[in-house]
Amino acid sequence: MNKTGQIGVGMIVMVAIMAIVGAIFLQSIAQSVGESTNTVPLVNESTAAVAASTATYLNYRAVSDVVIYNETGGVVPAANYTVANNVINSVTGDLAMSITPTADTNSDYEYIWKVSGTAQPTTYVAESGGRAMANLIVIFFALLIAVVVLSPTIKDKLLGV
Repeated sequence: MNKTGQIGVGMIVMVAIMAIVGAIFLQSIAQSVGESTNTVPLVNESTAAVAASTATYLNYRAVSDVVIYNETGGVVPAANYTVANNVINSVTGDLAMSITPTADTNSDYEYIWKVSGTAQPTTYVAESGGRAMANLIVIFFALLIAVVVLSPTIKDKLLGV
């Protein structure tokens, strides 16, 4: 009986299984980190019909470079609304951003608004150190997979035979 051959085949099967499982975990971890560390473009996100001094909430943590269009396609001047980021939605209790039309909003702009800008999802990691650590977790997990896959080969000198 050739025990060296059995150990070699068993080791190869074990390494292959660890590589496949590790790659699956790496993909899901990287996707989660990507969603938490990247901003997303916000293009024509519709709001409910706006009324003066009534907040409308969007399910984003924050939005920058805000441009608002009304139903007729015209741009709503920035003097007609106030944007507040990182607020609590009074209806759902979730973190959101709110747009509040000013009390003197012209009736020409009291329609359904379409909001555009650069948005942070509600899962966004606000601190730059936290985003860096999340990215490092992915890198070190990938290195761990490489070490786990290569260590039996190096330790048992399977390639040297």
